[in-house]
Amino acid sequence: MKNRIFILSALVLLVFYAPVRAAVPASEILVATALLPAPAVVLGAPPPLTTQEPAFDGFLIPSSTSLQFPRPLPSPAVSPGAGKALFNANLALMIGLNAADYFSTVEALKYPGLEETNPLMKPFVKSPAAFAAIKIGTTALSYWSMKAVFKKNKTMAWVMTTATNAVLSFVVVNNMRLVQQARSR
Repeated sequence: MKNRIFILSALVLLVFYAPVRAAVPASEILVATALLPAPAVVLGAPPPLTTQEPAFDGFLIPSSTSLQFPRPLPSPAVSPGAGKALFNANLALMIGLNAADYFSTVEALKYPGLEETNPLMKPFVKSPAAFAAIKIGTTALSYWSMKAVFKKNKTMAWVMTTATNAVLSFVVVNNMRLVQQARSR
């Protein structure tokens, strides 16, 4: 299980932090100038000084240069409604994570030695109906609160839902890890 979590974490890091090189062909845009191309310089050897090119403090100032700019990454065309659609997907993920939290907590409580560690929810987990009602109520309240915040401040709503989803993901993964440990005993 630890290997799966490590591999999943590594894949997430690769997806989000790996440079995107396949989207742009490996080419450069050459800017046409009236200047002559720069002379080739062999790495490791100092450039030759000539009388035509003045030197300044040991650095060679070429009399001709060629400017090359890398091709810019294409910017995605995002429609105005895409931000709202993605935010709604984030809210749907929050609902799914809350459901996963409910079911993983119920499953974890079946094993001896495992108990609810959230002091606010501890009194309600003894009754499955009360626990479900509280979980549904808090999920609905979070959903409508986030939608209200999104109308006023989109950035704050994104930060809040992303943080909520990150915490809920940790809780669900922790619950499943505890269930797996309890099953292996």
